[in-house]
This record gives sequence, structure tokens and C-alpha cells, in this order.
Amino acid sequence: MAWTATTFLVMLLLALGKRITGRQLKNEVLLTEGRVTLVDAYLAGAVLLGLALNALFGWWWADPLASLVILYYGVREAIHALHESTLNKA
Repeated sequence: MAWTATTFLVMLLLALGKRITGRQLKNEVLLTEGRVTLVDAYLAGAVLLGLALNALFGWWWADPLASLVILYYGVREAIHALHESTLNKA
């Protein structure tokens, strides 16, 4: 849990740094990277929350529920990538 908490915090700070730097440089690629890093932070946060709820309250279902959050983001990103790739081919 400590590693996941550290990952969550580092990803949040990294996303913020990319956003600030991207705005200052007016760099769309860096701004997009910042959004991707923020999603990484959300995913780590979902895992951490599931683990914490399971450890603190014995809610065994909290960890599998967190995996559904990860699945949602994975499917969402896959659809977005597929959409972008079809646009680029046209």
C-alpha cells in the first residue's frame, strides 16, 4: 500500500508539473502527457482506495470494484485511440 500511495502522490505532482510547464511553453504534447499522467494517478488512487477499504473495514469487494475503474479507463482509452487512428487514416 505504501508503494501505491507513493505512486499516487508522485503521479499527481508529475501531472501538475507537466501541466504548468506545458502551459508556459504552449506545448500541446506536454499538456496531453500531463492528462495521461493524471489518469495514471487516478488509477493508482483507485487501487489504493480499494486496498485501504479492504484492509481497514474488511470490504473484500472494494478491491475488485477498483479494478472496474481501471477497466473503465482502459476501455475508454482504447476507444479514443481507435477513433484517433481512424481519423488519421482518412
